[in-house]
Amino acid sequence: MKKKVLKSLLMALACAALLLGAAGCAQKGQEGGEVSGAVTGETAYPVSITDDLGNNVKIEKEPAKIVSLSPANTEILFALGVGDKVVGRTDYCNYPEEAAQVAAIGDYNNPNVEKIISLAPDVVLAGDLISDDVRSQIEATGAKVITFTPMSVDAVESTIINTGKVVNANDKAKEITDSMTKKYDEIKEKAAAANPQKSVFIDIGGYYSAGDNSLLGNMLKDINAKNIASDAGTDWPQLSVEQIIAKNPDVYVSFFTTPDEIKKVPGFDQVNAVKNDAIVYYEMLSPDSDLIQRPGPRVVDGLELLAAAVYPDQFK
Repeated sequence: MKKKVLKSLLMALACAALLLGAAGCAQKGQEGGEVSGAVTGETAYPVSITDDLGNNVKIEKEPAKIVSLSPANTEILFALGVGDKVVGRTDYCNYPEEAAQVAAIGDYNNPNVEKIISLAPDVVLAGDLISDDVRSQIEATGAKVITFTPMSVDAVESTIINTGKVVNANDKAKEITDSMTKKYDEIKEKAAAANPQKSVFIDIGGYYSAGDNSLLGNMLKDINAKNIASDAGTDWPQLSVEQIIAKNPDVYVSFFTTPDEIKKVPGFDQVNAVKNDAIVYYEMLSPDSDLIQRPGPRVVDGLELLAAAVYPDQFK
């Protein structure tokens, strides 16, 4: 079972990289698209949103029905107080609990298009794994598809602000992002005081890691940690055992492989993280794993969790 999950994960990562590359706007996606600051009051429709793939999407009126194709988008919609408008969500949309009452449309990589169309959504909020074919079929019904792929905490806030504009929840979006910014700044300030700086290897399975411009890569920068995969030149690099040993991380953060399995790898007994019992393990799809890796309103809580794992003395 675990091998099948890993295979699906790695395929998803590969698809994400291809989609972002084909769009020719990976940097824009990392910055959260073109967005002005938070606004207050009612949305003046029609409103145009430039999403993270560079698509300019015009929303003619306040949407009554919304389908979410990513767990992060589902969290954002419920946090904005419009969960009652969500008529479809993926199998992985497990937060908040109320999301379980919404009709499931499959996974975000291969959603049931017929099911989505039958729900007659006005707006579909997608992640970066939506295919051109799925998008075109949905748009042919008149529904608007908006893609969000935030790769930093700042970009997550931009996504929340833009979603607030789409669903006419600007005041709530500002309330959420103001709270996020306050906590985000506090975490960064506390982490900046950590000395010495620690090096970290993030393992999301099969020694695939998080590059500099991924969400996890940017989170490591936020907490004053040195990412040993930062020079790999790709968002999801795969390091060899030899490379990991040579880079000798102080902390090994695993979202897939258990600490016991890590300790059994030949040569890893030379790595500081293993020698000093600094292996941090988050089981895949666990609440803590979701908290850290899901680019939604709780991402700052995930950032704090990661910071405390890397610098436990600093975040007592």
